[in-house]
Amino acid sequence: MKHLLYLLLVSQFVLFSCEKNENKASNLVFEKGNKVGNDKFTGTVHQAILGKIGTQTSNVTFEPKSRTNWHSHPGGQTLLVTDGIGYHQIEGKPVEIIRKGDVINVDKNVKHWHGGSIDYGMTHIAISIDHEEYPSEWFQPVSEDEYNSYIKSES
Repeated sequence: MKHLLYLLLVSQFVLFSCEKNENKASNLVFEKGNKVGNDKFTGTVHQAILGKIGTQTSNVTFEPKSRTNWHSHPGGQTLLVTDGIGYHQIEGKPVEIIRKGDVINVDKNVKHWHGGSIDYGMTHIAISIDHEEYPSEWFQPVSEDEYNSYIKSES
């Protein structure tokens, strides 16, 4: 119940902030953060940790073609897309095009990846439930061939 309330509060704040900022040159609701420099991502990705107590909340910005490796969250994850166009895929299912305003709920221990599309970057708020107790499990990168096979109409 506390996770649902937390998610509701964050969602309302993000939606309010998006409306408030729609006339600005930058569509970022929160700071872009630091460039992520590890082997869990492909391409240029920035992350700003917004909250870490139990449930980790991050603002993550992917440049075009940038993405996460395949990964899962033992506590589950919610993505709130705040800008751009990107991709999300659950293992064994077709890739989805995700856009500003989309909410993606990923169940516990479901292997997935997400990131910018071929032509556009994408920013989302990532809410990883019980992250301190159950950190993400990381797997192999999404290969260039695999990623390029997802090219679809993004309009």
